[in-house]
Amino acid sequence: MEQQQLHNRSTFTPRSYFYYTFFFVIIFLSVSVSVSAQNNKINISGKVIDANRRAVGFASVVHKESGKGVAANADGYFKLELPANIKNGNLQVSSVGFHSKEISFTVAGVTTNIGEIQLTAFYGELDEVVVTGEVKPTPVDSSIYKVKLITSEKIQQSGALNLNELLMTEANIRMSTDLVLGAQIEMMGLGGQNVKIMVDGVPVIGRLDGNVDLSQVNLDNIEQVEVIEGPMSVVYGNNALAGTINLITKQNKHHTLETNAKVYTESVGRYSGNIGLSQKLGNHNLLADGGYEYFSGVDFNKTNRSMDWKPKNLYRFNLGHIWNSANWQLNTMFRFYNDKLHYKSDIVEGYKTFDTYYFTRRYDASLGLSGNLNEKNYLNVVVSYNDYDRREQEFFKDLTTLEKIFQEKEKTQDVNQKMLRAIHGVNFIPQKLSLQSGIDFNIEQMQGPRIDGGEQNIGDYAVFLNLKYSFLAAFEIQPGLRYSYNTEYDSPLVYSLNAKWKIADKMLWRGSVSKGFRAPSIKELYYIFVDSNHEIYGNTDLEAESSHNLNSTIEFTTGSEIAAWKISSSQFFNDIDNQITLIPQENSTAYSYMNIESSKSAGGDLSVDYGYKGWLKWRAGYGLTGRLKSYAEASAADKYTFTHDYFAGVKITEPSTKIKLTADYKYNGKLPYLYTDSEDNQIKEGNQEAYHILDASVSRTFLKNQLQLILGAKNLFNVTTVNRTGTGGGTHSGSTGTPVSYGRSFFINLNYKFYK
Repeated sequence: MEQQQLHNRSTFTPRSYFYYTFFFVIIFLSVSVSVSAQNNKINISGKVIDANRRAVGFASVVHKESGKGVAANADGYFKLELPANIKNGNLQVSSVGFHSKEISFTVAGVTTNIGEIQLTAFYGELDEVVVTGEVKPTPVDSSIYKVKLITSEKIQQSGALNLNELLMTEANIRMSTDLVLGAQIEMMGLGGQNVKIMVDGVPVIGRLDGNVDLSQVNLDNIEQVEVIEGPMSVVYGNNALAGTINLITKQNKHHTLETNAKVYTESVGRYSGNIGLSQKLGNHNLLADGGYEYFSGVDFNKTNRSMDWKPKNLYRFNLGHIWNSANWQLNTMFRFYNDKLHYKSDIVEGYKTFDTYYFTRRYDASLGLSGNLNEKNYLNVVVSYNDYDRREQEFFKDLTTLEKIFQEKEKTQDVNQKMLRAIHGVNFIPQKLSLQSGIDFNIEQMQGPRIDGGEQNIGDYAVFLNLKYSFLAAFEIQPGLRYSYNTEYDSPLVYSLNAKWKIADKMLWRGSVSKGFRAPSIKELYYIFVDSNHEIYGNTDLEAESSHNLNSTIEFTTGSEIAAWKISSSQFFNDIDNQITLIPQENSTAYSYMNIESSKSAGGDLSVDYGYKGWLKWRAGYGLTGRLKSYAEASAADKYTFTHDYFAGVKITEPSTKIKLTADYKYNGKLPYLYTDSEDNQIKEGNQEAYHILDASVSRTFLKNQLQLILGAKNLFNVTTVNRTGTGGGTHSGSTGTPVSYGRSFFINLNYKFYK
């Protein structure tokens, strides 16, 4: 194996480079904002109505050429401020439950009233706006990427408190749990180390065994979750081979004052509360929210003290400030998260126990600036500092005297990441030719007693381009390139080619071919962890991962104002060379990070969505995922193994009382996997059994929609642990199988919102 690791240049200081670049960008943007703010303005006004001439409140109105937008008020009236040099253009008007509409206008003075804009009700897929992978907010149907949206309504109805619970019934996604390391994701047949998790475009750090613990990603302040299936390596770099999940936080866009409070209780001894506040003061918007969650744990075997699902409590708070001008928005955010997990042991001689606390803290600070440099140029910049700290503390407890003797806290992982991403978009020919160019700088530092040398750093500095060109009105093509400098590894040129074709008025195709790259992380290179239960080693001889990816999706929609259908079919293929994984060392109980010669996944899904008169919506579908992993000459299992999944969901809204009933179901088929036999040290194929997940809820609003009551049930089939043949379910999961859930439970979710 040819070692790719390089010596850092003594004259190159990543931290200084990051700070100098950061200050340069901020100074440049400050000058741009001040110059832009001096321009004169014009006002475009009007009213949004429906087919019965009733006001469509809070509709979105966007000037397509500049990207400048505004929301109508509760009575449907809007006033959009635009630069004075604009003489005409097109407005994109949209609202939930309606077809979006595009109208042309011509400026007739400083204030131009274009009258009433009538929208047509739509009972199929909601018309939403996405930001992931885009320079500025874009209608989901206009995005060149395949984007799956999970709305705040779906989040509330499901009773999901974190991202792990929300994704349990989604297609092409598999969730699993390690009872200490947390919730882990597999997407399109690839593990969590190949899935990028972000909040408002800022990466979530702190990976354990390659995975971000999705049970630590709270949903109380989330407006929507955007899931892009397939590689986004050109824009987002490392960890974006299988897909990207971006959580968009709530912003108060319509009210001077907005407060909300939530109380949640679940029958398994789980309690949560959250409170939020948003106050507008002129161009400024101040935001704050915070919450607490307590889980008493679940034990299936009542004869011992240890618990299958560990007790846990957490608290979190967010502080934010948003400044808006005619052309710019500046976001400043600070997020804090803290949790404590209690690993209880069985009683030993003398009525004593030997327990462990696991502590996790996250600090995330970010600054975002977005807006128009002029009519054709748009800028989006995000700067962030993230810190993740994980510690463990062992202690003895005498159950007769309740005395506790604590050992010193041990730092098991301390990692911080500094990021700067700046994207400049220019429309050379509106709706015809545009260019997205950007920089993406990341510096990661990890320290602690389990890191070789006590501290290690890796820097990754990239530039990228995406050029979008429309052939006629029906076909768009977007080639992209990314070049990066990694302080440890030679980085190849990464490319992508995305396309969108409107085959017919009701038929749309999206496709992509791309190359990805992932350099080994600090942990995969330098981790050393040896105790009575673990023996894990990093590997400085690792080669970087590279991948080739193909994706294709075709959608067909049809319907009327009464009913609508959407049929979608997707296919994917991923081929990863030198995939990094943790595997057993030969003739040893130790594990080490090593390269798999080849790892492939292929599959697809077929889904059908139906909506009828606004009170009935249902979906159903089937997914197939094939996986192939090769351990070169050591493997006798070089063949695809397939998993079959089925999913369905329904939402019924009773017209007179507005009571909503929802249900979501997923059949997770038998999951084949490879393991090492302890007797002959040969790689063999095992299976994880299939299982069913069914969640349901009913909700109603009161007090003019300010108070919402949701009653629900999770995991109605009472799945707890899924058996595995060949080996157990993981280091912290025992030998009986893979943990799925703490069993059937029932919840009450009460939300109150006040605004003026």
